[in-house]
Amino acid sequence: MRKLPKPCDNSGVVYVPKDVYDLCITKVKNLNLKVRLRSISNAVSHAAANYDMAATSAQLHKVIRQKKVNNVKKSELIDVYSKRMVPETQPGRPVYERILDAPIHKRCPLCAVGWVDTLDHHLPKKEYPILAVTPNNLVPSCMRCQKSKGTGYPKSAGEQTIHPYFDDFESAAWLQASVVHTTPATFEFFVSAPAAWDITTVQRLNAHLVAFDLPILYSKNAGSELSGKRYRLNELFTLGGSAAVQKYLQGEATSWEQESINSWQAAMFRAAASCLWFCGGGFK
Repeated sequence: MRKLPKPCDNSGVVYVPKDVYDLCITKVKNLNLKVRLRSISNAVSHAAANYDMAATSAQLHKVIRQKKVNNVKKSELIDVYSKRMVPETQPGRPVYERILDAPIHKRCPLCAVGWVDTLDHHLPKKEYPILAVTPNNLVPSCMRCQKSKGTGYPKSAGEQTIHPYFDDFESAAWLQASVVHTTPATFEFFVSAPAAWDITTVQRLNAHLVAFDLPILYSKNAGSELSGKRYRLNELFTLGGSAAVQKYLQGEATSWEQESINSWQAAMFRAAASCLWFCGGGFK
């Protein structure tokens, strides 16, 4: 999970939702459709403003779903995204690409594992078509995360997944792992937030892990990481025993924490360093 700045243009100015919507519909050839789409421009702007207020206060579950806006159908609103923003020859494409390219190293901010190759509607366009091209509702994502989440939407405060533009839970470690004493050793990932954090925040963190199936993803990656480290760990164990292994693992955890305190790597190495069984040869 990674925080991202709100979508902005090449000069660093945050996108105005109404401007983006108006840009997307400039090449609509059907005159009747174009007139109807233009007639709800202010409604799109209003919906985007409400969305921002709700996201800022972690109240997105209260955003009203609209299947139709005045005389514009849901399918027509969704087409503004799929036909006027996504295709390379359409006017909204530069905005699409700008949002797509935002993450550092093109890492998916939802899982921090996959590579960004699409945009995910934080509130799904099927349920909230009026937000189909609202920049702050478009999150760069890997295909796996987009498919895992599907068209789900929050029905309560605790069901809200982490929003890269509005949430920042990096003040303390909340993603943790434990070593499973198997051969080879494996890791389980879970939420363990500071005691001072409220219950809704903890529920949201759990909802995020579940929605994107992250415990399994992180466990698989941890297994691969361990395979690549096993030779080094054996070497350290031969030279300095469990103390040398533990010191190395603590160093790896600290290094990853500087990149992100809640990266799966940081959680993995914290767990490994604190496990006497693992440091004593359980890694073999």
